[in-house]
Amino acid sequence: MAAAQTAATEPTLQVTTDSVHREIIVELSPLNLPAYTEHHDAMQAVARAMVIPVTGWIEGYRGEMVDSAGRLLPNRLIHHLNLIVPQRRELFSTIMQRMGAAGAETPPVELPQVFGHAVIGYPVTAGDTLLISTMVHNPTGQTYADARVRVHLAYATANAWPKPIAITPFYLDVMPPAGRHSYDLPAGHSFKSWQGSPAVAGRILAVGGHMHKYGAALVFEDVTTHRVLWQSKPETDATGEITGMPTTTYWWRLGIPVHPDHIYRLTAVYDNPTGAVIRDGAMGAFGGVFHPDDMAAWPAVDRSTAEYQRDVKETYSTDMADMDMDMDDMHDMPDMHGASPSAAAGAHAGTPSDSTLTRRTAQTP
Repeated sequence: MAAAQTAATEPTLQVTTDSVHREIIVELSPLNLPAYTEHHDAMQAVARAMVIPVTGWIEGYRGEMVDSAGRLLPNRLIHHLNLIVPQRRELFSTIMQRMGAAGAETPPVELPQVFGHAVIGYPVTAGDTLLISTMVHNPTGQTYADARVRVHLAYATANAWPKPIAITPFYLDVMPPAGRHSYDLPAGHSFKSWQGSPAVAGRILAVGGHMHKYGAALVFEDVTTHRVLWQSKPETDATGEITGMPTTTYWWRLGIPVHPDHIYRLTAVYDNPTGAVIRDGAMGAFGGVFHPDDMAAWPAVDRSTAEYQRDVKETYSTDMADMDMDMDDMHDMPDMHGASPSAAAGAHAGTPSDSTLTRRTAQTP
């Protein structure tokens, strides 16, 4: 279990706005990291809330570690970083919306621009709340005292012209929307899936996924029409460790349409040759960029749902050994680096505001 922060070392959040460079800068500090500290042994800060200071569009973001003088530290110190919007819900579930995520391997997320103006953007309003959830560790041999996580949020102002097209990230997992996202991997061939429907109609513009070692395929399909919409196999190194997941953009066809009256299924397929169950050895996550047909039709957040309440509880949990944060799922998902995704950013059937998800699990020895 992670050590608890003491009152003297409890990190605080500081937010500044750089109107010249159009950046919101967020710093979480102090963070003290002894050498060779795993994330479950490091002092972790609970999620911190900030108020968005501008109205406009978020054009991108990047996370970094710095020392007290602002000098860059190794990005390896960031286990993961999540940007969560509690006043908005996910596309495929009622949990809090994940605006973005980053890890040590994640490059800066940049939405496409033309002549210095964003073509698409995530709409924000001054006064909105954004949760900053982090996990840090120190795999290096050097101790870092008074380190800090710094997040840069690039933005376009409300009077930007032309106005960016409003988009939103989305996230879907083979596990329930709130709570743990890893699961025990059976020996041999196995699959796990989750299915449901989106809250609103729209088009998926870019997609990617995340799996663990021995992952064979991640499949997203329209169950209603019996069509596979996306399928990918992890990229591996010579030892079989996963180094990434291919991502796909659909600009040329103006996205993949999805409909609230269709059921969609995400399936993770694994081949575990070890002959033994691997505890928490598997994940299957899928996400990307979504353009709603009508942004105004997006359902209001419902804080009374069990999903939402559990999500809040898990997000604010300081027991990092008992939970898997979303960065573990999302660091291989698509962002909009340049003109195509590279690495980083939920399902229900029935009425657009209900969540009636179904999970399937199978194992073939």
